[in-house]
Amino acid sequence: MDLGFGQHNQIAGALAQKVILEGTQQQEAQLDADMKAYDDLLNDEDALERLRAKRLDKLKAEQKKRLDWQAQGHGRYMELSDTKDFFHAAKTSERLIVHFYRPTTRYCQNVDAHMEKLAAKHLETRFVKIDAEKSDYLVEKLMVVVMPTILLVKDGKVVHQIQGFDELGGTHEFTTQLLAWVLSQHSVLTYDGDMPEEYFKGKGVNSVHVAMINGKYGGSDNIREGQNSYKDYGEDSDDEY
Repeated sequence: MDLGFGQHNQIAGALAQKVILEGTQQQEAQLDADMKAYDDLLNDEDALERLRAKRLDKLKAEQKKRLDWQAQGHGRYMELSDTKDFFHAAKTSERLIVHFYRPTTRYCQNVDAHMEKLAAKHLETRFVKIDAEKSDYLVEKLMVVVMPTILLVKDGKVVHQIQGFDELGGTHEFTTQLLAWVLSQHSVLTYDGDMPEEYFKGKGVNSVHVAMINGKYGGSDNIREGQNSYKDYGEDSDDEY
């Protein structure tokens, strides 16, 4: 029994073939135009010279920017000694990433390892660290209550804080690639690639044990007095975060 579908299928197929053919012809026409423009450029010495000069100027500008970044401390992961250094870094570097750490928090060393790699690879961003126990003013001013905390600064303004590892899959075993991707979501680092698959495979926040020892939950608010100052990833504890 002929329900008429055969004719409709033929019409649909013909239309699809026509669309594909037109698309192919357009691509070929664009390719021909591009090749002609390239040939014209090769035959035009003045145009070639202008192109070379423009390219050279761009390379010089990029080199100058790299040298300026290096002079500002970009390209290496270093520790800032005081509040004055922090504000100077925030003022001179368009993109700044600051790791607030505590020497006795073992997971801070994990962050250090990733920051070292990123600092060497991403010259466009400056990477530094600050000992929270020696920076009462900044810790209080910036409300740093978790160790480790990664502070993201852009154009002299704090745009985000990564507290602990919740944004990094809920585990200290995250990769440098995942950290780079998360940082790029706040425009403080240039990341070319897709979202890492591990972002969806995190162990969850309950897999990381922390000590809930922030001053506002009991104890001192003074970070210099040690363990009663903030909740700390990496300390032995029966509590879960």
